[in-house]
Amino acid sequence: MTSIRYILKCQIEEKVEQIKQKREEAGCFVLLTNVCQQGDMAENGSELLQVYKEQYGIEKNFSFLKDPLIVNDLFLKKPERIEVLAAVLLMALLVWNLIEHCLRQHIKECDAVLPGWDKKPTLRPTSFMMSTKFLGLTIVTVAGVHKLASPLSDTQQRYLTATSQPWIYQKKICLTIAVKK
Repeated sequence: MTSIRYILKCQIEEKVEQIKQKREEAGCFVLLTNVCQQGDMAENGSELLQVYKEQYGIEKNFSFLKDPLIVNDLFLKKPERIEVLAAVLLMALLVWNLIEHCLRQHIKECDAVLPGWDKKPTLRPTSFMMSTKFLGLTIVTVAGVHKLASPLSDTQQRYLTATSQPWIYQKKICLTIAVKK
């Protein structure tokens, strides 16, 4: 015997229902907007999608919405509930961006830096970076009084100081949310 040769015979079968479901999931694009659907400023879905695709900032901030674990598991059937969810997500994003703005304004106004990843100084802290600094925080409640289980670290103190400066409150922030009934 000089060689051994194996031959593999197989047949590919399409799972039509699963393929159809995956195509539908891939074809779904969640787009939250405050642009009117009727009137002078109205735009259709494809026009909005085109404008949206050209904006990097929106993509960065709303990328979590496109996570299949979030989008595919939402079972909101009523348009009012979808609108309310969109409003809550927009408010959360507003707060998230306000924190980031405050941190960076503090650095600019005080000519300072904040501890970033791996305790390295950073001039561009993010809200996520700040949130990781408070992961081990424990609050104890005794007789209705809330206290920290241990004092804040220097890093935590610096981040709190950066988000509580007086110039933050000099500008009014107005958010109006209209929900149709």
